[in-house]
Amino acid sequence: MLDQSMVVIGAGPLPELLMRGACTTLAEAFGVPLSTIAVGESPQSFLADLHRDGPHLVRLAGDSGRVAVDGSCWIDALGAWRVPTLLLATPLADGAIPGVVPAYLALCQSRRVPLIGLIQIGGAWRLSERRRDGLPWSGWMADHGDEGLDALVTVLQRQLRR
Repeated sequence: MLDQSMVVIGAGPLPELLMRGACTTLAEAFGVPLSTIAVGESPQSFLADLHRDGPHLVRLAGDSGRVAVDGSCWIDALGAWRVPTLLLATPLADGAIPGVVPAYLALCQSRRVPLIGLIQIGGAWRLSERRRDGLPWSGWMADHGDEGLDALVTVLQRQLRR
């Protein structure tokens, strides 16, 4: 169970079904409701009411690093509001992690987004390769089913307590 709300973003535009499935699985594992908001919505008005209805998991649909016409950006807002955030990433077909993942991580860090974890969705979990890429991985979960989920939730709960 979460004692605070968290936002889930993708490292780059992730496939909709994959992102939705992963977020649904995470929300069920944490025992909280899941809500979705599109990056076209105003981050300020949404984040002002984020904690009103108790803890929940929020899936941010779209490119969270995109700057809107009004100059707002979800990653900037997540950092300014200090919203706990999960970053999801998918590997390439050969198992390598695309360059967009460290780029999004660096963007989140530069905007002071409180990242709770970096999670690989789908593909094979190659721990030695993940350690070698130097990114702060929390773990892996299958793109279907709950393989890897228990270990991942344990790690995320520990990171949330920090």
